[in-house]
Amino acid sequence: MHRFFIPPQAIDGDTVVLSGSQAHHLHTVLRIRAGQPVELCDGTGAVYHTEIIKCTENSVQGRITGQVIESAGTDFPLTLAQGILKGKKMDLVLQKATELGVDTLMPVLTRYCQQHGNLDRRMQRWQRIVLEACKQCGRSAPMQITPVIDLQQLPIASYTYPLLCWEKEQQAMVGPELFAAPGKVLLLIGPEGGFNRQEVQFAADSGFRFVTLGPLVLRAETAAIAAVGIIQYLTRLQAARLQE
Repeated sequence: MHRFFIPPQAIDGDTVVLSGSQAHHLHTVLRIRAGQPVELCDGTGAVYHTEIIKCTENSVQGRITGQVIESAGTDFPLTLAQGILKGKKMDLVLQKATELGVDTLMPVLTRYCQQHGNLDRRMQRWQRIVLEACKQCGRSAPMQITPVIDLQQLPIASYTYPLLCWEKEQQAMVGPELFAAPGKVLLLIGPEGGFNRQEVQFAADSGFRFVTLGPLVLRAETAAIAAVGIIQYLTRLQAARLQE
């Protein structure tokens, strides 16, 4: 069944009305017709089972037949602080972070970030990538993307587990005992070129725990995806143990 994200204001009682590009996409691209069921998400975790009543290129009307709340809550919400990458590398990280259940992504400016293009335009593109990834993986509440932030402005004190993946570190992310109790996780990944000496020192002084992803030097986008996958596995395993 097709799933779409809609603004909450498109819902009026048990009726949904869409227009513009959304109507065009349903009618012309996906060829949705009257009588077909779809799932509509308002971005808060609510999923509306909807029957299409009318579908033209300019206007789509549906009737809500049911609603469920898909809880994506976790004992270890994960924020990925990603040094801004070039072009499609950043796109890939956004897509996979969404699929892997990252709650928030912070685009971080560091010394070796290479600026390409207008950041406002890139932010709009990133939002589209996140929504498309949500449709693919069945996620009902999209990953949040914060405004671009400087490394020194990261709200580190707000997190229980601030982690930094660094190619020169020897300490591995060992077992779920790393996450002793529920808390917020902050994962910091550098851009192409990694972190300079001053940034590494800043992270150490700020309380980051340094971890390695193994003996090989990974590309920035590979490191982000691998680290997120490992953390999600470890925290979910620990959450299950804490509930026993």
